[in-house]
Formats: sequence, structure tokens, C-alpha cells
Amino acid sequence: MQKKNSENSQLLELLNRQRINNSFLINTFESVEIDEVVTYGGSAALHQKETGFWLFGIDRPEEFGELCKRLEKPLGTFYVNDSALFSEVVKIYPQAQAQEYLQYVLEADGFVPDASSVNPEIEVVPLDASWTDFILTLYHNEEFATKEYIDRCIELNSGFGALWNGKRVGYVTVHLDGEIGSMVISEYARGRGVGRTLMQHITPEYTRRASIGCGFVLPDNNASRRMMENSCFRAMDRNIIWVYH
Repeated sequence: MQKKNSENSQLLELLNRQRINNSFLINTFESVEIDEVVTYGGSAALHQKETGFWLFGIDRPEEFGELCKRLEKPLGTFYVNDSALFSEVVKIYPQAQAQEYLQYVLEADGFVPDASSVNPEIEVVPLDASWTDFILTLYHNEEFATKEYIDRCIELNSGFGALWNGKRVGYVTVHLDGEIGSMVISEYARGRGVGRTLMQHITPEYTRRASIGCGFVLPDNNASRRMMENSCFRAMDRNIIWVYH
């Protein structure tokens, strides 16, 4: 146990040298189960047990390839903390494709509640399995919009649902990898502050899980960008990528 604690401390020390750029790795290490860690130079790769995703926190571009040589578990979908490193990825995996995201970051003590963002007409309740079918009527994603995945997210992390006049009008989840997950509002209820209200509930719960949190937003999703910024998250100075090969 003492050796394990020492190894954990050493890994966190390495990741904290670039705390903002490695925020997702730190959040994941602190909040979900990791079953393999590989380090090289100033870089690290973590394997999430629940999802099977690899997360790469790269310090120097050439260290990506060296980390890949040391992986024991298969490399499927993976995260890289700088979109500029895709050129290094395709040197090794020529058929790889990537989706670029903005990454928003929030230190656990950085959330400041904003009562003006809460619509008192919206009732917010913890999600349970009875919400899954409703979520799937709103959420359409080839990889994550399945009953099995949503049920597992709710089982592990709950999330919140929104009621307006007693009717379900929106929700927000936490993904299995620890990041704030999907949030969708029914079209007829948009413009009533449902999303802002949900964020005021989930953000403080989320920041209790780890010392730093993060969320991913597609660059052209202006509504989600405003939502994150209004909830005290700030954008990293570089975009990140999720890679599929």
C-alpha cells in the first residue's frame, strides 16, 4: 500500500506540472478507476477501466510514440490533450480520425453559485433509471446514446433532470469517464433557463469528485460554450482531440 501511495503521488506530481493541460487526466485519476498507467519523460497515459479509453497527457510531441510502445492494453478510442499532436498520431496510426473539442476547466474551489441563473419554476431532481427513455428521445449519439450506456451513467454518477410544470423538459449527465456529459433541453422549453439551472446543480456536485474538473464542447456549439463559461469553467488555450482508429 505504501508503494502504491508513493506511485500515485509521483504520478500526480508529474501531471500537476501542467495542471490545466492535464486537467482531464487528473480528474479521471482522482474520480474513476484506472487499471494501467504508463509514463515517459514528462508525459503520461492512463487507461480507464470502465470505458477502456486511453488518455494521453503529452509534454513533448515525440513522447507520444514512446508511450504507445509501452502500452499493454489495446489502444481503441483515445484522448490527447493537444489537437496539434494529431500529426504525431497519424505517423503511427495513418488511418486515425479525430474529433476536435474545446476543453473547459474548473478548479474545485472555483465554482461560485449564481442564484440569478436559477429559474425557480424549474424543479431539479436526481436522475434514476426511469429517465433513460426520456433521455434517449432527446440525445442522439452513435456511441453514447444507448440504453446500456445511459443506465450505467445514472447508476454510477446520477446527474439531474429538470421538470417544468411537472413535465420532464431536460437533463444533464456525467459520463463514465468522469466528465460532465450530455445536456439536452426539450425544444419547447428552451429559453427558460433550464440549462443554466441544471448547471447550477450539477457543477457543485461535480467539483466534489476531484480537485479539478473539465468538460468538452464542439467549437461551433456557442450555446454550450456560454453555458460552461456562465458556470465558472474557462477554456484551455489549446483544443484537444478524441481519436478513433
